Amino acid sequence: MKTVLAADIGGTKTLFQLTIENGDVLLEQEYVSQHFENFDFVLAEFLGQNVIKHYVIERACFAVAGPVSGRDANVTNLPWQLNADDLAKNFNIKHVHLCNDFEAVAHGIACLAEDEIVTLQQGQADETMPRAVIGAGTGLGQALLFPVANGWQVVSTEGGHTDFAPTDKTQILLLEHLMARFGHVSYERVVSGVGLVTIYEFLRAYQQKNENPQLRQAMIAGDPAAAISEFANEQLDSLASESLDLFIQIYGAQAGNLALTVTPRGGLYLAGGIAAKNIERFKQGQFINAFVAKGRMQRLMENIPVHLIIQPKVGLLGARLLARKIIV
Repeated sequence: MKTVLAADIGGTKTLFQLTIENGDVLLEQEYVSQHFENFDFVLAEFLGQNVIKHYVIERACFAVAGPVSGRDANVTNLPWQLNADDLAKNFNIKHVHLCNDFEAVAHGIACLAEDEIVTLQQGQADETMPRAVIGAGTGLGQALLFPVANGWQVVSTEGGHTDFAPTDKTQILLLEHLMARFGHVSYERVVSGVGLVTIYEFLRAYQQKNENPQLRQAMIAGDPAAAISEFANEQLDSLASESLDLFIQIYGAQAGNLALTVTPRGGLYLAGGIAAKNIERFKQGQFINAFVAKGRMQRLMENIPVHLIIQPKVGLLGARLLARKIIV
């Protein structure tokens, strides 16, 4: 039986889905990316399972959290390098396509149900105009969508690596702090899981506050960004709350920068796990306030619809859609 393989490859996790031609799922599985030396090893483990190893893979699309150049790609936050031709040969896959992970997210928007999107700003939608997508997780991804006759033309970007531009005195001090550590400071340094932790550590040092020992223990025991978010949302720690608020404000400002660049009157979409896991915080208005705070362009910004994607597998859905479109 001929099958279609899709993968969403990130710095934290890699998610596979194998389906038959009609879309029925044969197997879906998630792996911790850091547990594998390269992508070949994790792909071999997935395909080696008895339940699927006898299927013929007709098409595959691998969505990579990093730049893609032709038939080559590398994961920004891992030492993984992929070549489509080598993967096709080594794993007996007839056709392999590589794309940027946010290119896949952008295509995945078309697969979403109404209850998988939360609107943060209604705006005045114009479906003849572009869309944009931005998402913070392990990194900060961005992509653009332009309307064409048969759907949307997607352009992936590395816009998350543009220069961080502070908008108040606290953010200026944060920039100076990060410049001393890294030299160049991109938005991804701030608007990402690691970035939330960086903001927390900066505010703790800057304000010379005593740290909540329970929060520190939670950060050591598990995902530190998730611990900060949990303590903020449960109102268990004021420093965690300030950190998450500052993170959301900077996130909103960069989303606004992207919106000014492309004027996505068709909608700006937030993807990535951080927004979806802190949805109530994003609905409180700080994100949109920072998004529209563009001086003389504020009225324009208020007309742009802003939606938050709560479907965590949107990138995988987009990769599957692209795999099925491969001409064989």
